[in-house]
Amino acid sequence: MQYEDFAAAERVGWAGDAKAESYVDLFAPISDQLVPSLIEATRVAHGGSILDLCCGHGNASDALIKTGATVTGLDFSPAMLARARHRVPSANFVEGDAANLPFQADSFDAVVCNVGFGHLPDPHSVLCEISRVLRPGGIAAMTSWREAAYSATFQIVFSSVQAHGDPSLAPPAPDFHLFSKRVDAREALAGAGFTCPKFVDIDSAFHFADPSGLADVIEKATVRAAMLISSQTPTARVAIREAMTKRVANEFGDASGQWRVPFPATMVAAIAKA
Repeated sequence: MQYEDFAAAERVGWAGDAKAESYVDLFAPISDQLVPSLIEATRVAHGGSILDLCCGHGNASDALIKTGATVTGLDFSPAMLARARHRVPSANFVEGDAANLPFQADSFDAVVCNVGFGHLPDPHSVLCEISRVLRPGGIAAMTSWREAAYSATFQIVFSSVQAHGDPSLAPPAPDFHLFSKRVDAREALAGAGFTCPKFVDIDSAFHFADPSGLADVIEKATVRAAMLISSQTPTARVAIREAMTKRVANEFGDASGQWRVPFPATMVAAIAKA
């Protein structure tokens, strides 16, 4: 398998309760900001059956259930699924592999995936599986974080690692920004049998009561980004954390006495071919 080390690290990293709890506490508030766009994109399917792929702790599933949809959530993390089942008891949650979905063809009217592709080693296989389980004309709506050129969050993290560590130490991984790059996204979607992609950029942002909040999110509530930090020397890790905190403190304070750090995303919605 391509990206084997990355895939193994993701599975181990998201298996534990501590990481799942940190995600819910620290990272979920920003992934929540993307859910309304997914709900709007799948509006025509709200009376039908919807798959929430890489469902995590169930924030998108919760919103979809409230529209009247019948919701199935799938994730590879037992810790996340336990939280999803508690949060959305009326949805059906399944542990499984996004690249080998345990569903029959033509099972769903829509599929959503909220920033899940950054955790998956084989995006093409996952897109083909989404296409397979969608009914003809069904909707796939997916989000990913925008690339560093548009994202203060990624600029802060990557520049701090570049200045004080070695960015090459983390295991190779697939493109984190697949759906925010229009040309690449259109090609990937067409290759999996989708048509008519429509893109929406989302002005999401972190809000912190302390400028060290961004470093806490990266270190405690992620796996992929945390691997980049944890692979550094102890001295470098301290310097990277200090650099991130200093930049947030100096550049991103707002009038309310908090710190707002932009972390924009893109949603793409596309149609499964008849």
